[in-house]
Amino acid sequence: MSTLHRSMNLSGKRWLRTAALSAALGWGIAAAQASDLVEDTALAVQNGDTATIQKLLAKGIDPNTTDEKGNPLLNLAAANGDEAMVDLLLRSGASPNRRNLVGETPAMMAALKGHAKVLQRLIDAGAIVDHAGWTPLHYAALQGNLECVDVLLRAKVDVNAAAPNGSTALMLAARNGHVDVVKRLLAAGADTEKLNEEGRTAVSWALEKQQTETADLIEKARRAKGLPPTKVQLVIE
Repeated sequence: MSTLHRSMNLSGKRWLRTAALSAALGWGIAAAQASDLVEDTALAVQNGDTATIQKLLAKGIDPNTTDEKGNPLLNLAAANGDEAMVDLLLRSGASPNRRNLVGETPAMMAALKGHAKVLQRLIDAGAIVDHAGWTPLHYAALQGNLECVDVLLRAKVDVNAAAPNGSTALMLAARNGHVDVVKRLLAAGADTEKLNEEGRTAVSWALEKQQTETADLIEKARRAKGLPPTKVQLVIE
């Protein structure tokens, strides 16, 4: 699809969304005004203005509305750790599995930002947290958000799930020096021998980033399994 066609397609979708919003609200406003309303709604979510959102929902605004950047309202609330807003949107029918333009779900945003209570709410509401591609566990491990890791492990996610580049949660936590997360992932059965698409293991990536403490933890776990010491061949970036 050409750039022009993609642009026309996106513009068409945006017009349809704003026009549908106008019709749903029954205000007879122009699409341009409806677009402004979408942005005002997103801003109210970001500001934690539940009173305004309640009024808009009562008037018929779709709880799955996305802002002009493609972020669903629930993604915005989850990223902010706004429990009240998340609860309101979920009660009003917002999907816990709706993705933004780069494929991030509300649960991924909560995990990335370290909002464990919001993450648990989303899981309780039916959020799928074990799926192909980048997952909430990858995001939580990358940032060292231990409470979110714990929430996800209790939800029985695949601790060895591979991201699109082959990286596992253990690799991401190790290379960023998140000691407590590495301990938790190892206790949950994380595979120390997996390779990402660049041939890195959790140990080799940790050592490349001079994260000797996490590398030592993984080597200790490997020795406990009777595995030979890692022969590190550093990948030159």
